[in-house]
Amino acid sequence: MLSLKSFHIFFIVISIIVTAGYGVWQLQTLTVNSGFSTALGVLGILLGIGLTIYLQKVIRKFKTL
Repeated sequence: MLSLKSFHIFFIVISIIVTAGYGVWQLQTLTVNSGFSTALGVLGILLGIGLTIYLQKVIRKFKTL
C-alpha cells in the first residue's frame, strides 16, 4: 500500500508527464488556428516546468517530515 507521501509524489509525476506531453503534442500538431495551439502548447510546457519545481520542493519538504 502506498503512503500518502508516495502517492502525492506519484500523482505529481503523472501530472508532469501529462501536461508536458500535451504541450509537446499541441506544438507538433498545429491546426488552422495555430496561434491558439501554440499558446496551449507553451502553457502545457510551462505547467510541466512549474510542476517539476513543485515536485522538488515537495520532496525537500517530505525529507524533514
